[in-house]
Amino acid sequence: MTCSSARGKIALPPLDERSAAPDVTTELLLRKALAALAARRDAEAFELLRRAAADDPTNPEALFHLGNLLAVRGDSAAAIAAYERALQFAPSHPELLVNLGITHAQAGAVDRAEACYREALLRQPAHMGALGNLAHLQFGREDFAAALETYDRLVAMIPQAGPEIWNNRGICQQRLGDRAAAEQSFRRALALEPESAEINANLGLLLCEGRRYDAAAPLLRRAHALDPRRALVAAQALDVDLQFAEWRDFEQRRDAVLTAVAAFDSQPKQSVPPYLLLALCDDPALQLAAAKRWAWPEAPAARDEEHKPRTRSEDGRVRIGFVSTAFHEHPVPRLLIGLLEHLDRARVDVRAYSLGSGEADALRARIERTVTAVVDLGHASAAAMTERIRDDGIGMLFDLTGHTGQGRPDLFASRAAPIQVNYLGYAGTLGAGYYDFVITDRFTTPEAARADFVERFCYVGECYLPSDPARQKAVPAPERAEYGLGDDAFVFMTQAATYKIQPPLFDVWMRLLRSLPEAVLWLRHADPAVQKNLRAEADRRGVGPRRLVFAPSEPLPRYLARFSLADLYLDTYPFGSHTTVNDALAAMLPVLTIAGRSMAARASAAQVRAASLPELVAGSSTEYESLARALSHDRWRLDGLAARLRRDGSASALFDMQRYARAFEAALERIWAARGAVETRAGSA
Repeated sequence: MTCSSARGKIALPPLDERSAAPDVTTELLLRKALAALAARRDAEAFELLRRAAADDPTNPEALFHLGNLLAVRGDSAAAIAAYERALQFAPSHPELLVNLGITHAQAGAVDRAEACYREALLRQPAHMGALGNLAHLQFGREDFAAALETYDRLVAMIPQAGPEIWNNRGICQQRLGDRAAAEQSFRRALALEPESAEINANLGLLLCEGRRYDAAAPLLRRAHALDPRRALVAAQALDVDLQFAEWRDFEQRRDAVLTAVAAFDSQPKQSVPPYLLLALCDDPALQLAAAKRWAWPEAPAARDEEHKPRTRSEDGRVRIGFVSTAFHEHPVPRLLIGLLEHLDRARVDVRAYSLGSGEADALRARIERTVTAVVDLGHASAAAMTERIRDDGIGMLFDLTGHTGQGRPDLFASRAAPIQVNYLGYAGTLGAGYYDFVITDRFTTPEAARADFVERFCYVGECYLPSDPARQKAVPAPERAEYGLGDDAFVFMTQAATYKIQPPLFDVWMRLLRSLPEAVLWLRHADPAVQKNLRAEADRRGVGPRRLVFAPSEPLPRYLARFSLADLYLDTYPFGSHTTVNDALAAMLPVLTIAGRSMAARASAAQVRAASLPELVAGSSTEYESLARALSHDRWRLDGLAARLRRDGSASALFDMQRYARAFEAALERIWAARGAVETRAGSA
């Protein structure tokens, strides 16, 4: 929100504050100038004001209006000189200060602009122009915590504030993690301006973060219709349709998004949520471009000398912190818990920092038993969270969320810890220089992939993804009949999220079903709209809709147990189903996957290799289809792979958490040893 320079008449100061009473000629020139301004005859007004200021150089009103016209003409230097001279004779006038601040901001001197607005507020605390322009300045430099405080002051004084103020307030609340408050602000803005493409998009994007796709879809479609140029809206609208297996014009829309990302260098205002790109392509260069454009700007002075890395905590242990929106039942902590329970507490002191609204459940209780403390940060400001983490003496901070729409990149941008690490929650670069390392392995991201990451590589074990060997499956195990699966059916299983199932791979799956009449495809729980759409797509490909079987939503132990009922797990591509693949392998179900080019397209393959099944890693979709067909027609070979997994899987690199924990601790030591080279952004640890 930008408040335009005021053109109304300002009150003259008392005569005893000026050197002399205004000259009659000056007053006449001023009256004529104001009349010309009212009639929009700016050129005539400018000449009259120039003469008035020359006739009486101490007249603040003439200087004020002359400064306004100079600013409109784009002569910022002359406008600033006129305002500053006027302030000599009306030093406490807030309108002068506000307009001087606006002109400083237009000239790029934002610090001077802020000082003017704050001085005006000292003189008149409820000055709308000063508050509005201060909020705009703070918002423009993405200081969302400060901007929100200023917007709150504005709407408290003027609840009927315009849509731009409510919209910007919502953006601040969203970026600070308070989605409920942001939704209220966006809805207020939308009620005031229902035809705004930006507000429709902002509310739609917010609802997508909360997985409220039904409500988001019409807003995003409306935003796209109002302004079809925004790649962000086009990408998010495509993602919403993918959530429901709505594949209308999929290839065309996907290619348009990828083309937009490739053109970012010439389109400075475009962006695409990086997480969406993981599912649309396996091009690491495009994923890097999206991540860089999305990354939160690093806070000024984020690398203060007092926060340089220490070699050890006071007790000699490495003190690390994990930051996440989920320290409860969720795919990421379900993988992490095995590592937490096997770390050597004599070497590592672990804290968990929970963002947003945490949930109390069995996994949260396990985490609390194994770490020094779980700290609920809620929706605190980045400054408050940073202060807490620094006070705890954290030397190494791990981001378990990344660009998934739930994180707090402003916390990491403020350099809450001397060393900051991208780990586990986001399978790709985060595109920001305040992340020093990414935890990975040599297969998932070989050295040749360095150019596509901002972070330095820190390799851990044969597969960077940890596991939970202690996960509990339902006993007794369920039977096929409970899910409508025939005893003689060949069961291809995929439990991937719907948005990861896209037409090219679905085509492969349908060809497999056509080649094996007794086969079915067993999918995860989905709402009726998804089931209807996927079955219709199967029917269009010559496969009976009932050959797609959908599992119910079940408690975790029963969900884990049902994997053992399938014959072969089919992974998704280009975004693999990482935690779900881990669950399948833990149930001793062979997994077929594709090793693509990106981290998200190779992490599943790293798990399959670490589970001692390298022959189930395909190099292309053609090889994937050929392997799946061969295995489904050769039960003896498939049974042999399953037997090997049952024999060797639990002791494999994927599930040996003692081995993984020692490798992780060694990685921490390498990071400490390399900390002096963090600034160079080169090499691997």
